[in-house]
Amino acid sequence: MLVRLTRTINLRWIIFFTLLIIASAMIIKGGYMQAKAHFAQYLIERAFVQTLIDNKPHKPWSWADTHPVAKIRFIDRQHKLDKQDIYVLAGISGRTLAFGPGLYLGGANVGEKGNTIIAGHRDSHFLKLKHLVLGDTIELQDAQGQYTRYQVTDLRVVHDTQVDEMAMTDDSRLTLITCYPFDKLGGDADLRYIVEAKAVSISPSSLI
Repeated sequence: MLVRLTRTINLRWIIFFTLLIIASAMIIKGGYMQAKAHFAQYLIERAFVQTLIDNKPHKPWSWADTHPVAKIRFIDRQHKLDKQDIYVLAGISGRTLAFGPGLYLGGANVGEKGNTIIAGHRDSHFLKLKHLVLGDTIELQDAQGQYTRYQVTDLRVVHDTQVDEMAMTDDSRLTLITCYPFDKLGGDADLRYIVEAKAVSISPSSLI
């Protein structure tokens, strides 16, 4: 009886320490991933600053297949600025969107007339889209340092087979796209959340 009790106690300790090791490994991995993500954003920001200096594209790291092309920020109707700038990368491949929202290269370039289309993940950089309302302002800085301000004019949900949002336009507008709904983070998503904004002003420097 005593031997059986001792074995039971030892087994419980083994299970406890095994679970403790697994939990510690997950915490360490989570911390590493967060540190990696923050460092990636620092490298992307540094590459964009260099682009503003010499007007040339700069990769954030040597093996990157993309480069930052713009900086985006959100301002609500009370003119309160979201202090966290988001850097937009060229292209919308899965590898690109893992590090930030991407500019759809089939649309208008940042700052150009037409439909500038930017896509991003709903659980990271474009989670902010959930809180936008009509009348909010979006400010976009291009690689030449010029700022364009857009006012949100429409918010809607569409099926991913609908491509009208990606069509070229005669006016200057910004279309932001992310998956929907925001609280469903796993599995496939066949709905898209669309933020449509029209250009209201252009300036060589930020108004904020």
